[in-house]
Amino acid sequence: MNVIKSGFYAAALAVVSQSVLAASFAYEARSLGMGNIGVATADIATAPFANPAMLSFQKDDDDFSLLVGLGGYFNDNDGMIENIDRFQSAESANDTNTMLWEAQQLDGKVIAPELSTVLAIGFSGETYSMSVSARTDVIVAGGVTNVATDVAQVVDPAFDILNIVGAKTTEVGFSISRDFEFMDRKVSIGVTPKMVSVEAVGYVESVITANTGLSDLVDNAVQDLGSFTTFDIGAVMAVTENIQVGLVAKNMITEDMSFLTTSGGTADLSFDTQLKIGVAYASNFLTIGADLDLIENDSVLSGGAFSGLKRQNLSMGLEVDFFDFLQLRLGMIKNIAGELSGDDKKVITTAGIGLWLGFNLDIAVMAGAGDSLGAFVQTGFKF
Repeated sequence: MNVIKSGFYAAALAVVSQSVLAASFAYEARSLGMGNIGVATADIATAPFANPAMLSFQKDDDDFSLLVGLGGYFNDNDGMIENIDRFQSAESANDTNTMLWEAQQLDGKVIAPELSTVLAIGFSGETYSMSVSARTDVIVAGGVTNVATDVAQVVDPAFDILNIVGAKTTEVGFSISRDFEFMDRKVSIGVTPKMVSVEAVGYVESVITANTGLSDLVDNAVQDLGSFTTFDIGAVMAVTENIQVGLVAKNMITEDMSFLTTSGGTADLSFDTQLKIGVAYASNFLTIGADLDLIENDSVLSGGAFSGLKRQNLSMGLEVDFFDFLQLRLGMIKNIAGELSGDDKKVITTAGIGLWLGFNLDIAVMAGAGDSLGAFVQTGFKF
């Protein structure tokens, strides 16, 4: 299991320096610790990724922020990696019957690791607040095709083929926001124009030899799919002194791309508009919030074996702040999209911690069903 898992991570790490994916598993570490909420709870450092309007909707007198972070999510709800590990163990023992059994268990299963890096520099002024941001999000999806049906086929490298399809994009944005009074309520409006460049990767490897060659993923099959421009727009309004409601629309200009995979099939990339609403109670000691996707979104990567992976998340979380030195966070994420099955319906739980050590250090972890695990760590300054 460790050999295969490290192979997937090696592939993801190899591509991360070159690009970023637009639909990430987490905004960044603080948001992830709180269930990946941010529409009405983001701080000045994290607002560019969650809701640009939050740049001008801060209780603290922070005038400058710097954020650098790295995170990853290993999604194996189907237990595919364990099947591959048992298949290879049986192959080493020349146990063809067990190999056949494990190969047939792989039929229809999907694995989808994700990796993200973030960078943001924010400035808060009397009239306008601004931020320059960049993020890297990588998704790699894999499934097994041409599954063996008898013991003669199961030892043939032409059968039980692991197909890996990956997407990597680079997103660079400039956020600007302003707050004003509307019907005696504080309101903030923000917008983030951004440039997104996209690449795709594909790789084919027999399950028998899948512990070799995964690091060749980037070298062998990179496709430059071009770039496009789009923008996010958001708003936040104070309902009471401590309760606020936010709304954000991401990728207002949509983009669809297709590319040929190394297995001869077609995969699609869809950068659709995402619409979220959020509500929060925020005081100096406690923040409680919830975000909801208002529309059901397809996975950014789809087509072939990877179709039908839809997302419509309901997320909730809280943060307890002890004297601006220690923050403790808890959250949950529930995919409420229709036609989900099995582990995809189960709740993902998150937890996080923030520390001020002369600089900010934020760490978050998440756990889903099966072998689905994620983590995010980031550092920076606010003053």
